This record gives sequence, structure tokens and C-alpha cells, in this order.
Amino acid sequence: MTSLRPRQVQAINDIRVAYRSGYRSPILCAATGFGKTHTSAEIIRSALEKGKTVWFLAHLREILDDTANRLRSVKIPFGEIAAGKPMEYHRRVQVVSVQTAARRDGFPPPDLVIVDECHLAVATTYLKVMGKIGNPPLLGLTGTPCRLDGKGLGEIFDEIVPTCSTNALIQEGLLAPIKYFAPHRPDLTGLRMQAGDYRQSDIDGEMDRSTITGDVIKHYQKHCNGKRAVAFCTSISHADHVAAEFQAQGYKAVAISGKSKRSERVAALTGLRDGSLQVVCNAQLWVAGVDVPQIECIILLRPTKSLTFYLQAIGRGLRTSPDSGKQHLTVLDHAGSIFEHGPPDMERQWSLEGRKRRGEQAPPVRQCPACFCAHVPAPVCPECGYRYPAPNRGGPAEVDGELGEIDSRQAAALERLQKQKAHIAKRAEQGRAKTLEQLIELGKSRGYKYPVPWAKKIMASRHF
Repeated sequence: MTSLRPRQVQAINDIRVAYRSGYRSPILCAATGFGKTHTSAEIIRSALEKGKTVWFLAHLREILDDTANRLRSVKIPFGEIAAGKPMEYHRRVQVVSVQTAARRDGFPPPDLVIVDECHLAVATTYLKVMGKIGNPPLLGLTGTPCRLDGKGLGEIFDEIVPTCSTNALIQEGLLAPIKYFAPHRPDLTGLRMQAGDYRQSDIDGEMDRSTITGDVIKHYQKHCNGKRAVAFCTSISHADHVAAEFQAQGYKAVAISGKSKRSERVAALTGLRDGSLQVVCNAQLWVAGVDVPQIECIILLRPTKSLTFYLQAIGRGLRTSPDSGKQHLTVLDHAGSIFEHGPPDMERQWSLEGRKRRGEQAPPVRQCPACFCAHVPAPVCPECGYRYPAPNRGGPAEVDGELGEIDSRQAAALERLQKQKAHIAKRAEQGRAKTLEQLIELGKSRGYKYPVPWAKKIMASRHF
């Protein structure tokens, strides 16, 4: 047996209990950093000892490569069903690309299929593959057993085997602590929906703006200057624009996407690992299957209704890396995701029945007006120490003590809060000006030197 942590040993025992209880397709639900691939390798070894054949099925090249490397490291022989790989169907373990398996025929059916990122297994491609091989017993792996449409996974899987939460792994030192900042909260009202999420063109128009990108770089410089970061962008062009702005500021940055060549994707991973790259801006990629512990910053630039995308994206930076000097993960949320889904390390209850969407309330989150730290409700900001005003319930309360001098940090925080309120009021006034003529008059009343060009620029930035 390979060396396993106690939680991993317990997970394997719980999976065996599930099969013995009559379940044919349980899900091992484990957060990023639990070691699902390592645990799977031991399950595969155990199946081989019993004369069974096993497939490890996944959709991303990065996941397949990582699994192949893991099996090599523990001396488990295997074949690969993937484009460009020799067809070694005689091997009792196969690392399988779901796309390739959907196109091919002629392989012997396995006794067990381990499905990585199994929340995707309801897709047509997966169902086609399962039908080809006779619908064998399954073992699903995921940290987020939920679907974008809110429906459950019960049509394919029949049990959830829980392990532990992200917060538990952080407390045990197996994942990095999180510092979370939400400097920008986009206005998503009026954005159209498509397939359960925001329409691509709408979020691209909302987020791909020079003002937002400038804000991203400013906060990156403030909190993570020079540290290795991954930015999740709305589209390929958005990723290109953000990378170009980072490059213009002297940072080593690249843009990649689902359409990038495999060599480009590998080079981006290598650059993050060895430090030759500081920022990788990606689109349609890297929500799963990326294991780079050196990542110290996650930048969220894609608003989404998908809880899975949100948690998986942040998970790319949660692994610890003491050798690189990493002390925590910093999340710069410019997409307002924490207000939609709650803190990434909060306890969540999963169910095969899915979750209700209509009328569902997001978990409470407090945003510090001084430093923009987003956190669970507390009287004091955990990052900068800003103390929130006490709620006024029926008038002032008398307390013993003396008036204390406001320290400079709190005074600065209060000043920033006033400026923020003034900015909000200014934006609201601007929003009430519906026509170009009204905007020109507003610009004149504010004393702008060039009210007409300003008004035209505001009109051009609006999306209907």
C-alpha cells in the first residue's frame, strides 16, 4: 500500500462499505488538496490485486497527464486511450480521455470506471461512453457534486461518500489560508442568461474594460506584487487584453485558452512552477486539473452562477508550497463571486437531489470599506482591523469609559468610506441621465472642461 493519510484510508474504507451496501456508483466528495488522485491510485492497486480491470476517465489533458504520472510513480502499469497514444488495450488499467473513447470502438469493457470531475458526467459524451462499455460500476471523484442548472447527480450516481471540508484541510495545514479581497463588484442586473449562466457576450462587455483591468493591476501590485497568479477571464480576447496590460506594467504574463496548443499550455504551467511567469490569464481552461502549489494569487474576472467554477478556480491556488515561501492564498475577486456563492471555505451540505435556485439566498458576506477584504460577518475586519459601526437599535447606549483617539488607520478607513459613498452617489446621478443631452448638462454642472467628449464616452460604454 502506498503511504496514505488517515483521512484517505478512511475514505477508501467508506467507499468499500458503500459498495458492500449495494451501491453501484458512489461519489467520493473531497475538497481540492485532499489527494483524490493519490487515493484513486490505491483503489486501482486494490482492484488489480482482485483481478479487476479499471478505467480512469477524465476530460482534460492536464488531468490525464497528472494521473499517468501518479500511476508511474507508484509502479502501476497502464495504457492510455487518448489521441496520439498507442492502443494498449491488453493492459488492465487505462487512463482514458472521454473525447477519444466517444470516438473509438473495440476496447474491452472495464470492471470499474473512476470518473474524475464527475459533476460533468451527465454530459452526452460521458453517457455515450458509459453505454459503449456496458454501464459498469462507477466511482465518481469531485469536490463539488452539483450542476450549474441546480439539478442533482442522482440520475447517474447513487451515494455521496463525504470526507472533509476545505476549512478542515486549512486548519490541518494541508491547504493554504485564504485572504480574500473584493475590490470591485460589477453590476450584473440586466445581464441575460444562457444555459444557466450569464451570457458570454454580456459578461465580456461588462468585464473587458480598461478601468476594471487597471483596477486589477493596482490591487495585484498592492497585495501580491510579483507573486505567481492565475486570472480567470471571460473570453479569449479578454484574457489577451488583461495579459497585455500586465505586460505593459513590466510583468511576465501570458494568455492561454482552451484553443491554445498543448505546448503553450504546458509552457504556462512550467513557467508558473519555475517562476519564469508571474501571471497567466486564462479563458475556458484550468478550472480543474492544474496542480501548481506555487500559485499565490487567484484573480476572478468572470462572473458566474456556477458554484463549481467558483470553488474549482480558487482551488487552483489552495495547495501549500513551503519551499517557495508561500504563506497564504490571496483571492482578488473583481467578479463579485463571493457575494453570489459565499466564502470558499464555508461548510456546505451536498445532496444528489441538487439544490433549489429560486429564492435561494447567498450566504452573508461583509466587505470592509477600508481594505475591501470580504469575510464572514464579524465586528472587526480580520485583515486591517477596521471596526464596523455598531448597529443603532433604539438610540444611543451609555457605556462606562473614556473617549479614545481614532488611530490614523481607522481615520483613513473612514475617509475612504466617505469617498466610496460619494462615488456611489455620483454614479447614481450619472445613471439617472438617460440621454446624451442630459449627460452633457451633468458634465457642465460638474464643471468638466470637456463635457461633450465625456458624455459621449459614457454613452458608448453603456450596454443595452
